[in-house]
Amino acid sequence: IERWRELNQLAKTYLDALPQLIAPDGRIHTTFNQVAATTGRLSSNNPNLQNIPIRTELGREIRACFVAESGNLLVSVDYSQVELRLLAHIAGEDVLKEIFRKGEDVHTATACRVFGVTPNQIDPGMRSKAKMINYGIVYGLSAWGMADRLDIPQDEADEFIQRYLAGFPAVAKFIEATIAQGTEHGYVSTLFGRRRQVPELRARRWELRRQGERFAVNMVIQGTAADIMKVAMVRCDEALKAAGVRSRMVLQIHDELLFEGPAEEADQVRGIACEQMSTAFEMDPPLAVEAGVGEDWLAAK
Repeated sequence: IERWRELNQLAKTYLDALPQLIAPDGRIHTTFNQVAATTGRLSSNNPNLQNIPIRTELGREIRACFVAESGNLLVSVDYSQVELRLLAHIAGEDVLKEIFRKGEDVHTATACRVFGVTPNQIDPGMRSKAKMINYGIVYGLSAWGMADRLDIPQDEADEFIQRYLAGFPAVAKFIEATIAQGTEHGYVSTLFGRRRQVPELRARRWELRRQGERFAVNMVIQGTAADIMKVAMVRCDEALKAAGVRSRMVLQIHDELLFEGPAEEADQVRGIACEQMSTAFEMDPPLAVEAGVGEDWLAAK
């Protein structure tokens, strides 16, 4: 039943729908909205090209359907764990900064602290849970939400969160300070000064206040990441024009930019994009990017 559901979803959402949206020029054109997402991220619709599958092996094959024009190549440049790097920078968490400086796997390092084991004792399941906890903290996930995602008892999820915060004390202080500032002033801000009003923080109902706490923490981290991406997009566009290349930016997908251009320009475009994206914002630990080139989106990713 689960296999049928996955195949049916992929067929209905992508394989049947996307060919109907091909324009007369043989391409698919999405519409980006700058003011739909509260964090400031761009959203994509008609069709939504930001939800093309990436997590499952079968779903990823959909990306191979997006191909460059004949003689062209696609260049994909993706920020590496930008939100966790931002968390380390904003919170001033030296333990997390050191993990990135050493080039260690942040999810394995988190698993060691949460489960109290050494790196060679970490199995894939433990790392997967640690990854969920890492991003759960960034997104302001509650113990209930974490329990639901990990399919574990709520008290166990709460224990994981408390261990995480004990292992990264500066993160705990950042969360506390962000909620206090938001409650006092009624809003929180990204590092670029963009604000989001969070009236839920002053609500009478406990559930709404908890929701406001998640909104507040998420806005500071994910909102700043969105700001950085927009700066990077502008810089990449200007740098490509200054270089006089024919390649162009064709898509933005959360932390990834996709470029298309003549095959002989691919290496130059990759270099330009990596330089502009990695220097879009100065922080500690510094921004990091990963890049790939291919004839289709899957090969480039």
